[in-house]
Amino acid sequence: MPARLHFFRERALAITRSADSGWHAHRALQVTVALDGGFLCEREGEPAARVCFAAFAPMQRHRIRGEGALIAYLFFDVGPRAWQQWRAGGGEAQAPDAMTLDALHALSKRPDDPTRIDADAEALAARWCAQAWPGLAPTVPIDARLKRALDALDADPLAAWTHRSLAERAHLSPSRFQVLFREATGLPVRNYLLWRRLLEATARLQAGEAVTAAAHATGFADAAHLSRSYRRIIGAAPSSLLPGR
Repeated sequence: MPARLHFFRERALAITRSADSGWHAHRALQVTVALDGGFLCEREGEPAARVCFAAFAPMQRHRIRGEGALIAYLFFDVGPRAWQQWRAGGGEAQAPDAMTLDALHALSKRPDDPTRIDADAEALAARWCAQAWPGLAPTVPIDARLKRALDALDADPLAAWTHRSLAERAHLSPSRFQVLFREATGLPVRNYLLWRRLLEATARLQAGEAVTAAAHATGFADAAHLSRSYRRIIGAAPSSLLPGR
């Protein structure tokens, strides 16, 4: 079947016949479930295991070998502070229930419509998030100065931001800004900017834009640069997200 990805502000839901994702790590939480068969799951430092469900923490290097199984992926970008508090309170990722599995199967069979946001898919992603990570919700940065900079970045993620320009927006020294930024996002400024550009590229690809055009529009030198970054962080080629693939 074609790869299907539904992309929302804090969540992404993907369903595809999966092969080898390659080793990668990303900022978002992830749960993965086989809708038929199973898959080989590898985490850095651990032996491979054949499973039907797996959960991954932010920045946890992992690899999935789907071997043709129909697999659903859910990503939730909540930020490290919320994740750490949730884990400290005993939070554990949960496998989807039968109703969610039925909804994922139904979604996988629906005709493609890349010209509109699928409200049913968004509702399913929100419901699955609440089930996968019960009680976990995104948090905003505590420091109001940092929030000003992040709001500006969110409003125009493809601007030529640097840690210095964002620090100026926050009225902080560059060194202090970088400390607060990493505490709030879990990433250095440069890595966070790359993550946001990859999300923007994903949205463009799902809207039907060619890989080269999406690369240039989101600040990558060329399609090869976007592809290398995509494989390292997302674990797949950007072309796999084009409608009809």
